[in-house]
Amino acid sequence: MAAGGWLRAAVRTMATVAVATWLVGTPAQAQAPSLPDNVPTTPPPPPPGVSAALDSARAESGAHLTVSVYTYGPGSAVFERFGHIALAIADDRTGEEVAFNWGMFDFNQPNFIPRFLTGDTRYWMEGYRAAAFNAVYQSEDRSIRRQVLALDPVARGALRDFVVWNAAEQNKYYRYDYYNDNCSTRIRDAIDWALQGRLRRALAGSERGLTWRDETARITATDLPVYAGIQLALGQPADRDLTAWQEGFLPEHLALHLARVQFADAAGRPTPLVREDTVLYRAMRAPLDTAAPDRRAAAALIGVLLGVVFLLLARAPGAAARTALTALGTAWFAVGGVLGTLLLLAGTVTRHAEYMGRNLSLFQVHPLLLVAAACWWARGRAGAAGRTAHVAVSMVAVIALVGVVAQHLPLFHQHNTEVWFLTAPVHLSAALALRLVTRRSATMTPVTTPRVDRLA
Repeated sequence: MAAGGWLRAAVRTMATVAVATWLVGTPAQAQAPSLPDNVPTTPPPPPPGVSAALDSARAESGAHLTVSVYTYGPGSAVFERFGHIALAIADDRTGEEVAFNWGMFDFNQPNFIPRFLTGDTRYWMEGYRAAAFNAVYQSEDRSIRRQVLALDPVARGALRDFVVWNAAEQNKYYRYDYYNDNCSTRIRDAIDWALQGRLRRALAGSERGLTWRDETARITATDLPVYAGIQLALGQPADRDLTAWQEGFLPEHLALHLARVQFADAAGRPTPLVREDTVLYRAMRAPLDTAAPDRRAAAALIGVLLGVVFLLLARAPGAAARTALTALGTAWFAVGGVLGTLLLLAGTVTRHAEYMGRNLSLFQVHPLLLVAAACWWARGRAGAAGRTAHVAVSMVAVIALVGVVAQHLPLFHQHNTEVWFLTAPVHLSAALALRLVTRRSATMTPVTTPRVDRLA
């Protein structure tokens, strides 16, 4: 098959996969069943309201319990900047308060990196003495907020039963999910379980128009590589407005909503869910920004400057300019091709697909860039390699333009315009640079005059 033929076939295949990924998406739960080491092996205790005898016993034990939520401010490491949270249960009969933490993981566990990359993480919950647990966060200069919940004795006793069950070795492991099942949502869900679904109903509405992308970008804004990776990797599902319930994936938002929730008491009077709200320690560090920075202008400037470099090198004479253009183009397309391949895999065959599927970034970075990288050295030359370079680079530019147009359509809109602000100008400039090189090569080709034999 000619170079253009197999290239077109490859592009059609990749385009089909990309479109199918966007249109359908792949729910994370549909990829593969959770591994046995990520799920409880014994059934949880029944919730309140199922057994009168059980509720009576829980009311008796719950009368001696106090349930609190501790919310911890951001730390220095990237994974600490999202804050943390713990559910604490104090027993006045023993004087002991235990803080239950659902954010436990171990970098040294077998296959940690592959499981992290594929979204098959293995986290667990653990109980600690609350005073010692809080002392660790205070030593790290992280704010500590305590909210004592106004639960009835039955709910308090039920929560104690639940955490005892969950803390057992055979039940404490779970598959961590950044947005839907993390240390914060586990506590939210446990409280809702004890309240028989009333918390979820109270937080069902959409309040502030926050999205997973907005909040993740805000928190990672000062770490530029992580911020850029988030903007590139998250697809359109990450741009949906969150309900107050979904906002609870962040500890600070869950604490905010717990403080606002009210339920009607037996007399019909509104009663706050939180009866005590105290800041135990206020960090000295600067607080996080309230919104992510707008970096579209910076991204566009970088994209235009890179594009200008492509064009200047294409027009410059000499071997040094040709070598520099070869290195720049190869590096640009190779990096984009690797990122695009990883992005395509993440959105189709990993458990991250729920957030990375239907991603318009695939119009800007995709596996076709690897073909362009492999053949960029042959730009402007005759032969199969030169023709392949011309077709690949031209198609990269066309696909980038299609992505820019799609970005402005309501059906396809995705809130990461920084990606195409940076990449599209470079793709277009690379295609134009290739045409300039091809045209110059054609004008420099020596014209040979046919030899005419003459008779002596």
